[in-house]
Amino acid sequence: MRPQEVGRRRALALAAACLLLPALAGAASKAERLGNLTVGEAVYREICFSCHGITGDGKGPSYTNTMPRPQVFSNPDYMSRMTEQYMFEVVKYGKLAVLRREIPDSPLKATAMPSFEEALEDDQIRRLIRFERSFPSGQPQDSEIREIFDAACATCHGPGGRGNGPTAVGHDGPPPLKFVSEVQPPPADYVNRLFMERFSDDFLFTLIKKGRLGATEQMGFNTMNPYGHIMSDEEIWSVILYIRKSFIEGKR
Repeated sequence: MRPQEVGRRRALALAAACLLLPALAGAASKAERLGNLTVGEAVYREICFSCHGITGDGKGPSYTNTMPRPQVFSNPDYMSRMTEQYMFEVVKYGKLAVLRREIPDSPLKATAMPSFEEALEDDQIRRLIRFERSFPSGQPQDSEIREIFDAACATCHGPGGRGNGPTAVGHDGPPPLKFVSEVQPPPADYVNRLFMERFSDDFLFTLIKKGRLGATEQMGFNTMNPYGHIMSDEEIWSVILYIRKSFIEGKR
């Protein structure tokens, strides 16, 4: 190949790469664009580890003082469904403010888990909890509660209890293996023992009866206080980036 031709091809390749750079930058997540991995690790180890644990297992030194138990970041199947925007707002404003939809100009489209107090009797709720906890061991057997689950719960949690119903996925039909949930926080995956071990039956009962916000307020949980007064936005995005790269994607 002539030197002139080699030079021309290199120039074309460089030009194409330059045109591609904005697209690649646009494909980066918000945490990747606004955060710093080194800063995120330092802040996580200073502030977040006491509840969520150094390894992201939700079992830091203070985790027993928190109910419901801290989020398990090292659960990639569930955490990959959670949007960075939801995580940012929970860290900055606290979970209660997010559940109350008090965040100005928030792009979050939905907050999970309404109340079923008017639709279900207490005994039905208790049987529903047993039904949900039976998913890891096989197909639940209570046919009456199966009808209730399919009518009231499956639209978000999916018929198999995997948290992949059409409302969460965003469309009808077979759910994809990987997706970002349209409902935030993502609906519970009842098959995931690691996820379900975080919740007591009392919490699940109040959650179904009163809804996510009602359960949090009624039971007086000390769930995820706001950290916006001690962490800058850059530090929050950096922590989210660290969580994603270290625990969800497992690249560190």
